[in-house]
Amino acid sequence: MNSWQRVWLYSVIVFSFLHIIRDIFQDLGIDNFLSTILASPGPPKINAVLYWTVFNTYAIAGVEILLAGLCLRRNRFGALGNITIIIAVAIFLLWMMYYFLP
Repeated sequence: MNSWQRVWLYSVIVFSFLHIIRDIFQDLGIDNFLSTILASPGPPKINAVLYWTVFNTYAIAGVEILLAGLCLRRNRFGALGNITIIIAVAIFLLWMMYYFLP
């Protein structure tokens, strides 16, 4: 496994854990830096049903942690590592739509 792949997988794990903690804070109504950073300033720009059913962030973060952990345990990036990249790009694009669309 290349060093950039190892760095990517550890970054995915750290980001996913932080994202789960952030979601828990938001769901409990706890306002702090972690729960408010990069949160959309207004109402959702896309259908909330789509956002919470198709792209449930708890499940996505869990899958990312699981896949990255498997890759690190097996010491092989392979298809599972590529899936972590695809999921991250998809979630980033969804966030961009959620945050910036009028």
